Amino acid sequence: MKKVLFVCYGSGHVRMVLPVAAALKEGGLAQVQVLGLTTAAPVVRGAGLPLLQFKDFVESGDEPALARGRELVAGLQSVEDAQESAAYLGLSHAELEAEVGADEAQRHYAQLGRQAFLPVRTLTRILQRTAPDLVVVTNSPRAERAAAIAAGRLGIPCVCMVDLFAIDEVRWIGGANYAQRVCVLNEQVREFLLSAGRRPEQVVVTGNPAFDALLAPATAERGRALRQRQGWEGRRVVLWPTQVEPAVHPFDGRPGDAELPSRVLARLAAWTLAQPDAVLCVRPRAGETPPVLPASDRILVTGQDWALPELLHAVDTVVTLTSTVGLEGHLCGARLIQVLGSVFEPAMPLARFGIADAAVPVDGLEAALDRWTREPRRQGRTTAGSAAGRVVGILAEFL
Repeated sequence: MKKVLFVCYGSGHVRMVLPVAAALKEGGLAQVQVLGLTTAAPVVRGAGLPLLQFKDFVESGDEPALARGRELVAGLQSVEDAQESAAYLGLSHAELEAEVGADEAQRHYAQLGRQAFLPVRTLTRILQRTAPDLVVVTNSPRAERAAAIAAGRLGIPCVCMVDLFAIDEVRWIGGANYAQRVCVLNEQVREFLLSAGRRPEQVVVTGNPAFDALLAPATAERGRALRQRQGWEGRRVVLWPTQVEPAVHPFDGRPGDAELPSRVLARLAAWTLAQPDAVLCVRPRAGETPPVLPASDRILVTGQDWALPELLHAVDTVVTLTSTVGLEGHLCGARLIQVLGSVFEPAMPLARFGIADAAVPVDGLEAALDRWTREPRRQGRTTAGSAAGRVVGILAEFL
């Protein structure tokens, strides 16, 4: 049986990988291992998949790198696995030093943190020791990118799974020699990568496996039942997932508008109160105190105790700045209005990639609501089979 090595970080990246890795394993299609980086490790372990980490590949002679790694770990606020973090940081920093020198490496790390790393040498070591027949990465810029480069140099086929739009990652994923296949969210992302230089046969629309659970028929049915229980039939139901807008962009220093979310919410509430058939659902983030809202039975907090997938199948329209809840709502069939002005907007151009029905400034919100809340929900963005199944079909070409 052939071996597949997945390389992924945490959050949405590991959620994208797990359904695919599990399908390969459960179907007896391949021997699966997952190099779970940072916060991905406990998620992979909890899924019962074979987990590999940087610390598993420490060799004799790595002691100076590990010592440096422990120094870097000491400067971090919180670490779940100090041994793993020391191996990851130490080996990566040692590689950076070898490339640019100790002083320049220190400056790079002080300025960029882990973003300074591209540990191709370490990933080459890992691939040589694990000897996979296929490497699967997502679109993260450090160890995953390094794994794809190392695989290319070693002659190992590689498939890259892109979670969203590859706005920044197009700089390397757009290269014709970066991985043999790239799996993307939709046709607009595919066209974006083709315009950057990929060949048509290299980029395949599969969808994102992390969103498969949203589209299950049982989930949609529970959403319809929720709508009926709430008495929302014949109403225009709008969802606003709250988010924080920083005063300054955390990476590039561009000024932001910290009051933008509260202004949008105020206009949403005022519009709802002026429309007798409108309902506004406000969903605070986990751990967030709900905002103060006007007293009305048509404005309610749908907090974390409300299952999000069912809620997205129950509402008519989602309004967002840049929250991925907007994308999820679109996939479930809700109409989507993006309010422009967020400092994070360049990374989430939802209308450009066929996700948002409208992208408007704050002053255009009411007109967009008037129009799009009267449009019926879309057919949920489902195609034959699941995204995970479509990715497995691509991987099977190399097995």
